[in-house]
Amino acid sequence: MCDVSVSNQADNETFEWLKQRVHNPQKHFTARGLAKLSETSGMEAELLAKVLIGTFTGILLLSEHAHFFANVVLVLIPFLLIFVHPGEKPTDESLFIYFILFGALTCLDRWAEKIPAYYVVKTLILMLLFIPPYAFHREIAQLIRDKVKGVKTSEQNTTDVNRNPVRSRPSQTNTQTAQSTATAVPFSQQPQPSPRQTSTARPASIARVQPQSQPQSQPQSQPQSRSRSLSATPAPIQSTVPSQTAPEDPSSPPPIQALPAMSATDISGGPGRYKNGPNPMQSDSYPQLHTDADGMSFVAASPEAHHNDLLFHPGDKMVFNAPFDYENLTYHMKVGNNSHHRIAYAIKGNAVPRIMANPAFGILNPKDERLIAVSVQKFKWNEYDYQKDRIAFDYVLLADDDKTEKFTLDIFQTSATKCRKNIRIEYNF
Repeated sequence: MCDVSVSNQADNETFEWLKQRVHNPQKHFTARGLAKLSETSGMEAELLAKVLIGTFTGILLLSEHAHFFANVVLVLIPFLLIFVHPGEKPTDESLFIYFILFGALTCLDRWAEKIPAYYVVKTLILMLLFIPPYAFHREIAQLIRDKVKGVKTSEQNTTDVNRNPVRSRPSQTNTQTAQSTATAVPFSQQPQPSPRQTSTARPASIARVQPQSQPQSQPQSQPQSRSRSLSATPAPIQSTVPSQTAPEDPSSPPPIQALPAMSATDISGGPGRYKNGPNPMQSDSYPQLHTDADGMSFVAASPEAHHNDLLFHPGDKMVFNAPFDYENLTYHMKVGNNSHHRIAYAIKGNAVPRIMANPAFGILNPKDERLIAVSVQKFKWNEYDYQKDRIAFDYVLLADDDKTEKFTLDIFQTSATKCRKNIRIEYNF
């Protein structure tokens, strides 16, 4: 059952990625080109896309010039994204990996083209670098980072060893000889304690104890008595310094104060008072949650992601109290950006539109906080499997050079970081 759910989620993400490039002319030049062809031919954009893909596949399978057509398309599209439509290009890191893999496969073309449908397979491999949920360029980038990090760590360890060679330990005989030598220090060279040191010992230091068997006025002509008295080892005095707690750093940011889940109830307004127009969770397929997995799911991160980059209050679940016969029962939770990077988030749910959140998406600056209104619509508890209700925060860390001000779903496709936090919805009847 879990495998079927994961497969459906992957199919939905892939279909949404392809749909955007066919039907979203504001974001993708492919959709703009299909729109112009649709106006000229009178055919639908989706049908035109299928015809073009089928024709290109047929050329790669049957034509003697498949090598030329495949490589021209695989070079032309990235160059259009880089030089003609730079606002739509993927990350530089992913393009770097793309051209390395393209060059390696092209070197093998004349040898591997004997394999049936080789150029179709080559095109699909390069496409899977970007098509979600696969996006293999992230795994390759993470593998390279881990390899470089391991090499740097090894070099650093080698440098530390060369700078600080391990010194051999002295043998037990040498240790005993050193202790005997330290015991035989002449009595006249030992420092005499002052009256203040004798009467009052500092708590943080260990006072030297004067041997009692040797009077201070005894002449130094008695070596046998002197050596006998010096062989006694004074007992150390225990330090009684009270432990002190390290003071708090005044420059550290104050922690985010938790807000109770039952902070407010919005009976009449519902989630509509946070926006104008329909809730985006109802108007798009992206907020539909297709997995019941708890916790976070990390992918290769750049910049590196940590589990506490985005703080949630409450952190695991929200509890709604009966009765549930109001049109909208709204409680609030707080999210805060605890990182040094901007964070873009989008909220999904497995019970839309019965459970919705507002604002359903947005961008948080470092150390910013935001109240999220989670609303449960009127329902009968015996008609739904409410025990599995949950919402999920999908969020990504934006690179420092990413100046995007308005949230779009393309952020999740171009970013190398993708994290998820699930919040369970429970009911107190």
